[in-house]
Formats: sequence, structure tokens, C-alpha cells
Amino acid sequence: MTEQTQNIIVGSLLGDGWLRGISPTQKSAFYLKYNDKAIGYLEWVRERIAELRPSELKCIEKYNQHYFYTPLDKALGDMRKLFYPHEGKKRVPTDIKDLLYDPVSLAIWYQDDGTLDFRSKYHRNAMFATYCFPFEDHILLKDALLENFGIKVSICKCQMRSKMYYRLYVLSESMNRFMKTIEPFVHREFAYKTIK
Repeated sequence: MTEQTQNIIVGSLLGDGWLRGISPTQKSAFYLKYNDKAIGYLEWVRERIAELRPSELKCIEKYNQHYFYTPLDKALGDMRKLFYPHEGKKRVPTDIKDLLYDPVSLAIWYQDDGTLDFRSKYHRNAMFATYCFPFEDHILLKDALLENFGIKVSICKCQMRSKMYYRLYVLSESMNRFMKTIEPFVHREFAYKTIK
């Protein structure tokens, strides 16, 4: 697997991408799904991981969604072991600093799970909906963002469906750096998540 492909997969696994269970041959397959409004972005990702021989886009008409998947691959099996260490539950790898270092990974992750709270006169902050990860995983991500990109984030609690979850909030002092880092890799369908 090339470095570019790995960086895209890493960003997607922190967001909406997933890897199926490992086969008896220690291989896994990558899946990515979006609603029809982001079909251009889905195709854009698919084209950039062409070496993994992804399928054509498939349609789930009932839910207005499209997806693709790759054949089983040993390198993806190795990544599955990092991101799914316990019974199929996705986690942030303990060595995420060594995996999340390229701006394209950060941009893919943000396009998958990021939102922009933008009020032109007084407020502009990006957030990552990292609800599926426990607090200790947020610490790993926070440290990786600071060390590898110089981006400062806080870990915030939020309530959703009567449960408390954590998410990452990019601090105002880091917003310009964050946007400059990801902007070259943001697809036009997600341009609304950036500040112009």
C-alpha cells in the first residue's frame, strides 16, 4: 500500500470508513458509504485509492446512499488490527501520532466527521464528532494534532440521546492553521465546512 493510500485510509477510519473482520488469511476489506449529496466526494476518495481495486459505486436506494468496498487485502488486515483491537470496536491506535501526520488524513477525517460553527462577527470553530471514541482516545488525538500539526484542540462533553459523549473542538487560536492545513484537500462538496 502506498503512503498516499494509507493516509487516506487512516483519515477515513477516524471518520466514516470501516474495515470488515479479518479473514482466515489475515486480510480485511475497506468500506465507505455516503448519502447521495456527497457522491462526488465518495468517487473522489475511490479514485485516490485505486491501487486497492475498489468496486464501482453501489446504490442503496431505500436510504439514498452509495458505497464502495475493496477486495480483501493484507495491508488492510494489518490496519484492522490497529483500529479494531477488541471484538470489532473501533478505537484510536495508541501509535496514532505515527499514523496521523499528513494533511490529507486530517482533511479526510474532517470531511467525514467535522462541522464548522461559523458566526461571521464573533465565532468560528471547527469540531470533530468523535462520539464513538472513549476519553483516553481523545487524549491520543489531541496530542497527535498538537505535535504533528501544531493545532490545539479541547475535549468537550456533549449530550446526545440522553448520553454523554466526547468531541474535539479546535481552539480559536488554531483555526487559521487548521484551515490552511486542510484546505488543499477539501472536496468542493464539503467546501461549506471551510472558511473563505
